[in-house]
Amino acid sequence: MGHIDDFYIQRFRGLRDLKIANLGQINLFIGNNNSGKTSVLEAASLFCDPFSWRRWYDLAGQRELASALRPPIVDRLSWFFPEGAHDTQHLASESPEIQISASGHFPSEKVSVSYEKFTELEIRYAMPRWNDDGRIIRMEREVEIEGIRLNVSVFIKYMQLHPSINNIPYQDTITFSEQHSSPSIANKQRISALPSQIVNPFSHRTSELTAQLWSEVVKADLKEDIIQLLRFFDPAIEDVDIIFLSAERQLLSIKHKRLGRAPLSTFGDGLRRAFTLAASIPRVRNGMLLIDELETAIHTKALEKTFGWLVGACISNNIQLLATTHSLEALDAILEVSREHADFVVYRLQQDEEQTTATRFDKEETLRLREELGMEMRY
Repeated sequence: MGHIDDFYIQRFRGLRDLKIANLGQINLFIGNNNSGKTSVLEAASLFCDPFSWRRWYDLAGQRELASALRPPIVDRLSWFFPEGAHDTQHLASESPEIQISASGHFPSEKVSVSYEKFTELEIRYAMPRWNDDGRIIRMEREVEIEGIRLNVSVFIKYMQLHPSINNIPYQDTITFSEQHSSPSIANKQRISALPSQIVNPFSHRTSELTAQLWSEVVKADLKEDIIQLLRFFDPAIEDVDIIFLSAERQLLSIKHKRLGRAPLSTFGDGLRRAFTLAASIPRVRNGMLLIDELETAIHTKALEKTFGWLVGACISNNIQLLATTHSLEALDAILEVSREHADFVVYRLQQDEEQTTATRFDKEETLRLREELGMEMRY
């Protein structure tokens, strides 16, 4: 599986006509708040597997993880879409639509998604009961269902093998509603998805995710490599295991020289963050790892060690890394560990009233700007 070379976000959230050219293997996005860094990662994640209802659902909720009052799923999904009334290049009467495309050694070249909200009446049946003369009375009531339909089209590169059907998309519809816990998928359409994982600033606090990732680490025979990384944060760590508390509950357990057995959740945020980053590697082999706020929870003294392990793992597992940061220390640390071997690129995003632009700096330019000129690159 290949990597993405050029990434073009024509319409997604607040982004318009954003061209990200000549991606490297290790890519860092910098820029002011609200410049679109997180949106780039979300767009890349959806491009990798656009027919996955779970991908849409998880991304729609990740910005609200710290909020006690989460907006309805219909609202969270609709916020992915640019609204026509604020689009300077399309008529306000047009349906808002996501449009993302990419070039590279990967079958998909364009993803287009529109949506429609709906309200329907659904008949709900209760348990029947008997009246006084023994006849069955069937209990039913009408319930108003509010939902959203995502109409997904994926264009595949057919030009060499099937030129006659070029530009004919795969299509499917994913329907979410507030009243139904599981979405419905019209055709259950599948294409070759690019392996990908997005790690947000709160992922290391999600015990379900860490347990899932560790199972894949063991299968990939990377357990000892990750334990060595964890020992940089705490030399007393001896082992990591999954303990089954019940058929439904799993606990990620750390074997510690002084503490004995302790859940991962009892350790500091820095160690848990490094664990989540490292444990994501098997899931995205030959694919894409997307990390929002790369420096989150990791002390500046531990940045170079952690990033060195991460960059090395991406190179040896053929993983393309896209990460964001607000930290100049994080920029310098990942630049340093990428100095000798990694294909490293920095993109500075800038947002104006009409569109977002990306200024590209290759490794040599970044080294000169930081080491020779001491330039502040984030703004």
